[in-house]
Amino acid sequence: MILSDNLVKLTSASSPTITSALVADPTAAPGELAKSLFAVKQRRLSNLLDKLSLKKDKTIEENITENTNEPTLEDLARAAECGRFGETKPSDLFLKIYLESLRTLEGDPLAGVVSPSLTGSTGVMPLTILSVIPDIIGHMADVIVQAKSEIILATNFWEASEQAETITNAFKELSKRAGERGSRVVVKLMYDRGNPKQVVDTHQIVEPEEYTGDRVKLPHPNEIPNLDLEVVNFHVPPVGTFHSKYMIVDRRIVILQSNNIQDRVNVEMMTHLEGPICDSFYDMALLSWSKPFTPPLPLLGKDVARGKYDFGNDHTHIQEKDLEGAKGDNTGAKITATEPKSASSTEFSPHILHSPHEPFPMALVNRRPHGRPGHSDTSVPQDAAFLAAFRYAKKKVFVQTPTFNAPPVVAAALAAVKRGIEVVIISDLGFNDEGELLPFQGGTNEMVASSMYKELETEEQKKLLRMYWYTGKDQKTPLNAKEKSRNCHVKLLIVDDQVGIQGNGNQDVQSWYHSQEINVLIDSPSVCQEWMKAIDSNQNSLLHGELDKDGIWRDEDGKPLPGATGGPKGPFKSLIGVKGAVQRVKGEGGF
Repeated sequence: MILSDNLVKLTSASSPTITSALVADPTAAPGELAKSLFAVKQRRLSNLLDKLSLKKDKTIEENITENTNEPTLEDLARAAECGRFGETKPSDLFLKIYLESLRTLEGDPLAGVVSPSLTGSTGVMPLTILSVIPDIIGHMADVIVQAKSEIILATNFWEASEQAETITNAFKELSKRAGERGSRVVVKLMYDRGNPKQVVDTHQIVEPEEYTGDRVKLPHPNEIPNLDLEVVNFHVPPVGTFHSKYMIVDRRIVILQSNNIQDRVNVEMMTHLEGPICDSFYDMALLSWSKPFTPPLPLLGKDVARGKYDFGNDHTHIQEKDLEGAKGDNTGAKITATEPKSASSTEFSPHILHSPHEPFPMALVNRRPHGRPGHSDTSVPQDAAFLAAFRYAKKKVFVQTPTFNAPPVVAAALAAVKRGIEVVIISDLGFNDEGELLPFQGGTNEMVASSMYKELETEEQKKLLRMYWYTGKDQKTPLNAKEKSRNCHVKLLIVDDQVGIQGNGNQDVQSWYHSQEINVLIDSPSVCQEWMKAIDSNQNSLLHGELDKDGIWRDEDGKPLPGATGGPKGPFKSLIGVKGAVQRVKGEGGF
């Protein structure tokens, strides 16, 4: 058996969860409850390099090639037993990826930042937004003002900005509505703003005098008299970033997005989820918060009615939108368009209204934060799911990510190509290049693209690897991300047009080894195909962004972009990287 009897027991519906334990003692700290529920032995460090936290990957090839034999039907049936999939029938591809993610829980049941028995579930997805940040923040604000009891909002970086003001104004409106109906709403907000105190306690309660300051500008309690706002600042020093970005409203709606709460020109991706999967996100949020809730969450332990799901204009949060007015070329900063509208047969459409569907299988494939530098912490559901996607693909793997440079995923992509799988990668030219040049990082996208093509031995293999620079809908050439005019921050992976992974995790070293990331694995060919249609409609990457087979983009006359000829070289690369690291700490880099 690939999965142990103990793990199967932990994933059974009768197994206790962080949520059920907190229901029994609402004043307890979820972090402490986790220790008693899921005792995990300290992992021993095998050598001096481990102890110095400078160990680089020694098992990349092992991670890709281990268990290369297809799981048996018995293995897949056992994996299906480890999820709350109800009457749905997960596909074999979904179960193979889910199985690999579950295997990482053998050593640490909470490696996925959720109680094991809530890892697999079902849900619906009425809406995806693939657009600039204001469209996503606008939807979040619409959901916030209609909250009845509680909101949990998490972001990697909260920055005083127009987008943050939209959210704070929504809080003020919610407070007004709550007062009019004679009720209160509890709001829990988490972000990551590094603080020296986190060396002692990674979760710091933020007082009003700090969170109302000029850098954050959340509303003072006096401005939201009918809300109970509590704020936590979470970071695991030195490099265990809280990179998560999600919102849970009344335990009925989950918003899972790629963007932070700040002003950026990025095109981003957000999904709106409903159904039992919300309980999985809720459990994850409790564990992430770790501290006692003051006041407690009002819906904890309450029955949340879920029955009929609405879609399209029948959905409360969709029918109020001006869908036609939102269409156009809203792809970033106002710059000169180089691609006329007449050249495209599709229009930039931020809102993807998914076809009506029954609940389908979903699973959380997350990773815990890991503070120590080094490349050893890969036994987490997210990383296993990413690798399994490449390992079990039969036809095609599609990836869109700001940065594609984590050594395991680069190796996995090359291994897939060599066995005949088409691999399509859209990343950003110049995205966070300075930070990616630090020692132990993966290098820039340009460097990786050039090196990947050099690794392929035949022309047929090179044809199967299709790499693109993100290209805005109104552009006919890619623009360097450092210009901050046409950037893309989407994190998406689709396998064989039927199984997808969407959420917070980039395909870079930081997301693979250190940050807390929250991602959802879905089993829906219709949603995956609607995603791909939107990718094609809302950007020109697949039309104009393809690289030549040496990893360099050239125009129709054979000319490369100025300075884009394979990435920086020479002894000053690391010095540039130090500058990038400083920008990340300030929230100015690509996170």
